[in-house]
Amino acid sequence: MLSLYIHIPFCHHKCIYCDFYSIAQKYDFDLYTQTLIKEIENTDNIVSNVSKDVSTIYFGGGTPSILSLDNLKQIITCIEKNFDVQSDAEKTLEANPENISLDYAFGLKSLGFNRISLGVQSFDDKDLKLLNRSHNSLMAKQAILTLQQVGFKNISVDLISNLPNTTLSSWKKNLERVFFYKIPHISCYTLMREEGTMLDILLKKEKLQFISEEEQLEQMDFTMDFLAEKGYNHYETSSYAIPCFESKHNTRYWQNGEYIGFGAAAHSFVDNTRFWNESNVKEYVKRINEGNFSKKGREEKLSLKDRYNEYVMLRSRLSNGLNSEYVKDNLPEYYSYFLTKLSKIKRDGYLTLGNTLTRKGWHLQDSMILELAL
Repeated sequence: MLSLYIHIPFCHHKCIYCDFYSIAQKYDFDLYTQTLIKEIENTDNIVSNVSKDVSTIYFGGGTPSILSLDNLKQIITCIEKNFDVQSDAEKTLEANPENISLDYAFGLKSLGFNRISLGVQSFDDKDLKLLNRSHNSLMAKQAILTLQQVGFKNISVDLISNLPNTTLSSWKKNLERVFFYKIPHISCYTLMREEGTMLDILLKKEKLQFISEEEQLEQMDFTMDFLAEKGYNHYETSSYAIPCFESKHNTRYWQNGEYIGFGAAAHSFVDNTRFWNESNVKEYVKRINEGNFSKKGREEKLSLKDRYNEYVMLRSRLSNGLNSEYVKDNLPEYYSYFLTKLSKIKRDGYLTLGNTLTRKGWHLQDSMILELAL
């Protein structure tokens, strides 16, 4: 099985924390759509001998909901013509609340999307203003209700913890609001400082400051306890889901599955080889429309050591991801080393005897990964 990722790198404006490739300026969406279609139609010229059976499709960004329904329809139609999309395939669209009108939501449903990942980030207007989001809390609430009204059951909401000036009380209100709307999947991201972002600049100028490490851990612990009590499974570092609503697409990444990415800055992973498109819309559009589908200079074949380290890094994000039998069958050269390190991190309290992450393991994942890696 294969997963497909479609990158839509356009936004109304940049959020202060974002380091994903996106542009906040006017662009010809029709031209970008036609370029995507041309790239998808030439998949065989990009990578050969790849499965055409698709189990997940994910439109990410940027802001995919910035595209018109007609643009999305053209892309979906092209995918269905060039791949064997499973009848029960998970089809996700990342969306911003301000884009979700009743007509747009109905249109997404009619195009076959069955999962919406909504970029709420916070239900507090002060937080949203700080983050430079385009919506307010009322728009976020209305977007959720609209999606539910048209029949979307699989909705994920993004929230960001550890924002400057937030307290445990204000964070609790965010989680309670999501639970109030019966959202089955929640992605709780920790605010991260990425070099070159507006957040980074503001921190350097001391116009903002992070809350203390103690407060950060307090919010993390409260999140785990609160959502566990409400029936959510903490299945990945930032991901919580009611059973059967885990993200199939993202799980494929964490389980080293194969996927192909289309669009500017999109990455792919096939046959232990990673390849990617340039992080520049104009260069991407120019190359594809010139008929140049070569990956030369934009690919990397993973060595055995790379594959082992990638396995450790990705699987350590999952609550029960580390599996000695997988290493024995797929990376036997490192099996003995892995068993030795696995025993040590269990003794150190990162994992239970059943290989599930402990509270210490969730807190100190980076330390655990460094211990396991080569």
